[in-house]
Amino acid sequence: MAATGNNDPNPSIPTVLAMEDGTRVVGAGAELIRALHFVFEAERPGYWAAVMKRAGIATGKAFAAHLDAQFASAGNLRLASMPLAACLEFLVRHVTEHGWGRLSIDATGAAEHGVVVAHLMQSFAAETLTGTENSADPLLAGMLQGYFEHVTGQTLGCEEIACMRQGAPQCTFVLATTDRLQPILPFIGVETADQIIARLRH
Repeated sequence: MAATGNNDPNPSIPTVLAMEDGTRVVGAGAELIRALHFVFEAERPGYWAAVMKRAGIATGKAFAAHLDAQFASAGNLRLASMPLAACLEFLVRHVTEHGWGRLSIDATGAAEHGVVVAHLMQSFAAETLTGTENSADPLLAGMLQGYFEHVTGQTLGCEEIACMRQGAPQCTFVLATTDRLQPILPFIGVETADQIIARLRH
């Protein structure tokens, strides 16, 4: 699913976009996203985040598998064998192309602390979903998790620990094994992103 801008002539009608690589993407405007979120939350509170997280995980894994298939057909290395910086660049570009925001990923603490930190500026979801206490980007959290699980072969978790919608300068996500993330869950929304990251790197 791709985000479409507020200048879309029919923001309540989804459009199907054909990408250069042949994949198809459903483009959804802010109006449609807000309406879907309202219905989900009215019917089953918390269901939106759960569904979008699962969708994001599936999307991240599918995107990584699609890249690997392309590389294999060209006789190139798979993602797991590439330098980490190259793997990250594919995902950063993908997020930008789909209109979700500007993503940056800090993997400098991955080897020592087992933690990857991602920041999202100009978050489409944060700007769109107002009037809710939930984190804005469960889809992106899931996508980060699914993509990294494919690349590393590990079972991981990803949590949004700060959101622009709640006044943070950027949306921030942490990616690690689920046992590493469990202790920081009570501090999300209570401490700043920097404080939570410090806990993870302690």
